[in-house]
Amino acid sequence: MLRYAALMKRNIWEFLRNPDGTYAVSHNGKPLSDSIPEKWFESQICEHYGFCGKEYHEIRAQLDSSGKCTVDLSSSSPAHLAAS
Repeated sequence: MLRYAALMKRNIWEFLRNPDGTYAVSHNGKPLSDSIPEKWFESQICEHYGFCGKEYHEIRAQLDSSGKCTVDLSSSSPAHLAAS
């Protein structure tokens, strides 16, 4: 039971810009998509993963500056974005 509770607290999203200009998304280390085209990226992460409006723009800004964005929504830490 303790192990299950620890797993439930982990909520880490990673967004990467691939060399070909597409985007990859993973959640807790599990790949969800590896080649979202530029023209569908905003609608995909909003409609499928719930990152809309300000959250999308913050993710996009990190991707534009570093090519990677990590979003930590774990219950043990405040929600934040981080470039890696």
